[in-house]
Amino acid sequence: MRKLFKIFILGTIILSGSSCKKFLDVNTNPNNPTSSTPNIVLPQAIVTSAAAMNTYDNFGAWTGGYKANAGGYGGWGTVWTYNFTTGDYAGVFTDTFAGINQLNFVINNTTPDGPLKYYNAMARIMKSFMYTKLVDQYGDVPYSDAGKGLNNLSPKYDKYTDVYATCFTELNNAIAIMNTAPVTNVTTAVTAAQDPLFGGSATANLAKWKQFANTIKLKMVIRAKNVAALSSFVTSAIASLPTATGDYVNDDVIVQPGYSSATASQFNPKWSTYAWDINGTAIGSGLSNLPTPWIVSFYNGTKLSDNVRGNAIYASFGTNISQTINGNTVTFQGPATNQLGYDTEPVKRSQNGSYWYSGVGRSSRPTQTTANAATDVGGVLKGASMGTVLMLASESYFLQAEASLASVNILPALNATGQTLFENGITASFNYLYKNAANVYFNSTPAATLKDNYKTANATSTLVNWPLALSDASKLEAIITQKYIAVNMINSEEGFNEYRRTGYPTISAGSTSATATFASLKSGAPALDKLPTRILYPAVEFQVNSENVPKGVSPYTTKIWYAK
Repeated sequence: MRKLFKIFILGTIILSGSSCKKFLDVNTNPNNPTSSTPNIVLPQAIVTSAAAMNTYDNFGAWTGGYKANAGGYGGWGTVWTYNFTTGDYAGVFTDTFAGINQLNFVINNTTPDGPLKYYNAMARIMKSFMYTKLVDQYGDVPYSDAGKGLNNLSPKYDKYTDVYATCFTELNNAIAIMNTAPVTNVTTAVTAAQDPLFGGSATANLAKWKQFANTIKLKMVIRAKNVAALSSFVTSAIASLPTATGDYVNDDVIVQPGYSSATASQFNPKWSTYAWDINGTAIGSGLSNLPTPWIVSFYNGTKLSDNVRGNAIYASFGTNISQTINGNTVTFQGPATNQLGYDTEPVKRSQNGSYWYSGVGRSSRPTQTTANAATDVGGVLKGASMGTVLMLASESYFLQAEASLASVNILPALNATGQTLFENGITASFNYLYKNAANVYFNSTPAATLKDNYKTANATSTLVNWPLALSDASKLEAIITQKYIAVNMINSEEGFNEYRRTGYPTISAGSTSATATFASLKSGAPALDKLPTRILYPAVEFQVNSENVPKGVSPYTTKIWYAK
């Protein structure tokens, strides 16, 4: 059994049928692998990789200040204290490798110049994306020895510096492959059904793949910029970055394999975590979680005023909610919130479908059953058939805005367009939140106008109005704060990553005020900000690869490699 489990974790590909619905069924038996082909595996690999985003978002939502415990539930333990064990957030590691292993199968069974070259290139980009997500949480990880099955059951851990450099090279190689024209009667096209991310190997879709690859590269360089061990990598990497904004992601990168409300196995993973099951029963993870006062303060006027996005994200935003505390009934404007770790007074429970199902777009909040099938709702939870976000367009624009800063000096050619890029990031956030499950924008007011109204509502804020941010440091705070807002409960880990890298959004270190910090009231972390530094390698690695997994890592004191 130990050997079989190693094979599963470290590289055996589990393959299934070729239909669109089949590759939604990713729970396969590791002890009964079957043969397959790259054109069948690629779509499943993309879907498996997308499913892992839910584990990243969950980690980031807890640690990055986006959600807290609701009332009536217990057993929070290390979620509160941050004294993580090898069992906490283990899916970040294992779910990522589930996707990587399938992507390796595609890469290993294709060539850069053969008939399946586009499959090869797409798999390389996805694999590099997944590895950068992994390295950004763990640092050193298995790479060069991983995915070899019986040929290597105990892969070594490669240095994060080597993994980053190799992934960057792989992205460049994939772009080069996509830049080569198909050979008539030789090159096999990737169809829309085989590419649930961008829709296949048509020229326009390959352009989107290349934009995605370039944006991953840009994020890597920005994250590595001030890391001494990666200084030579950064210098050489900058030279290969495109200088035109059109070469980077300009629309949300969404995996849509045909998620459906028809059967539970075809529900979007985030919907299955927070909303309703196939029978219309509210799911426990949604009921037991609440937004934090910290994050809501960026919408309700405490820090910033943003009713439009607040209404899109949260149920009951701005409406009166009653709660009894110490026998007294108090009324406050929703949504109900709680600071992580607070359980002294009766804390309000969440509501069916969670507070992240706003129902925005409908005249009234639908019933449980019809909510699953919703196609006309925006926000974070749009319906069971919504796609899964790998990267928001807003993140791309904010990365470009940061790279354009003179003090950062990664894309100096874009310096004059810094304000435009920054505001494009805000606009793109409004745009995503007012798209429905079919990825169609439905707000009668254009997103650019919503952005302009947001600037007016926060006319004196340097976090919203670029001209008021007179220094690069102030501009960077605005960029990272707006990125933190944009990824709220979508790619929450990126918000926490950026806090660790930059210290933004600014918190009051050591404070217990619910709007001054997002640290847990029960934090055991010794750092001034009372926040954890990282998560641990999962228990399975200590069981099956104990000779190689790094030891002595602490969630309290071992900083992640890019941390400020």
